Amino acid sequence: MMNCPLENNKLELLMDYTAGKLNAPVRSELEQHMDHCASCASFRMEQSAVWDALDLWEPAPVSVDFNRRLWHRIDAVAATPWYRKIAGALRLADLRPLLPLTAAVALITAGFLYDHRPEEKPRPGMSVSEVNQVEQALDDLQLLRQFDQVSNDGSARTM
Repeated sequence: MMNCPLENNKLELLMDYTAGKLNAPVRSELEQHMDHCASCASFRMEQSAVWDALDLWEPAPVSVDFNRRLWHRIDAVAATPWYRKIAGALRLADLRPLLPLTAAVALITAGFLYDHRPEEKPRPGMSVSEVNQVEQALDDLQLLRQFDQVSNDGSARTM
């Protein structure tokens, strides 16, 4: 007994059957399966209806100058500059659905850039309080040097 082609995702087998491309043994085995499987039988009926409709369809007759007009149009499109082709494609495309998406992307990008601003690096140099501390330390050192000189001068005299 054959496994169901619909359950095994083997639609190409059923399509080949309806197109008449299967060899006799596979065809007879599939027909026996379709006698017992309602879904495959339904598929066969639907595809047969499609093939019958295609057999009945008659295309409109082609005009005498069809080839000449076709080649003229192909040549005209080939001669069009690339920027006009793009402009024509954009003109034909309905871009209105893209506007909300574009606005959302712009808003997200602006938020990201605002949130990830470069931090201000501290400037090289000192604050006013640090300058005052350094100035006070230098004054204290100068005062200590003066005391050191006076004490060295005084000890040199006593000797």
